Amino acid sequence: MKKNVLVALFILLGVYEGFSQRYNAEPNYGGGNGGGGFFSSFYKLKMGFKFSPGLIINSVDGSKLFKGFETNGGNPRLSLGPIADFYITDKYAFSTGLWYTVKSVHYTLQNSFYENELFKANPLTTDEVRGKEAIFNLQYLQVPMTMKIFSDKILDDTPLYLQFGGTFDLKIAEKALDKSKNPLFQYQERLPTSQSIFGFGDVNLLLGIGAEKPLGRGGDAFFFGIQYQRGLVEINRERTFGDLVTKNGAFYLDFGVKF
Repeated sequence: MKKNVLVALFILLGVYEGFSQRYNAEPNYGGGNGGGGFFSSFYKLKMGFKFSPGLIINSVDGSKLFKGFETNGGNPRLSLGPIADFYITDKYAFSTGLWYTVKSVHYTLQNSFYENELFKANPLTTDEVRGKEAIFNLQYLQVPMTMKIFSDKILDDTPLYLQFGGTFDLKIAEKALDKSKNPLFQYQERLPTSQSIFGFGDVNLLLGIGAEKPLGRGGDAFFFGIQYQRGLVEINRERTFGDLVTKNGAFYLDFGVKF
């Protein structure tokens, strides 16, 4: 799965680079020559690639069977992938991309969870132990839909930008860690039918601030910034895990290049 995702990212990056070379060579593409279509609305297109270490923070609210489930602070994870900035003017750009993002969910719970009827009917095996933490890695493909506003009046030769909008996340993998002592995974394994714990996707509010440092005269630039994402929907599946309400938030440090 990871290999296929990386291949898809590199293919998309190559396609975007082709667009970048074509349209950046013509600053007023589609305008003066009677052209039309989507690209004619934009002044130029800049492509790039970002690498973002981050801290994932969960909010958890459990009831009934999942009463007592709590979050266990922040967990470091990673997001990376190509970006595309479509400039409407020199100061405004629509920014999108395709990011491979790993998020975590980290629950703490009481041993009383093991007193439910499912565990009574199907006791732990000799390879399993009672655990007090349930940790999962969730892999997403994120599509950001944001706007960037640039200012070149604050720092000389280093435009600052504000970024705001949202992301649409598609889950591509769900992995339980420490399975032999992961209470929620043990519970999932005892369900009569195979059911995932987390839903197929997420929607996030995105806010960010950063700066771009030009690299020579060719238009290339190094960018860096801080980004906050706030999950807007519950990520647990309603069918069996609807009483366990989990939302993800994240802080990222963005590093990347545009060309």
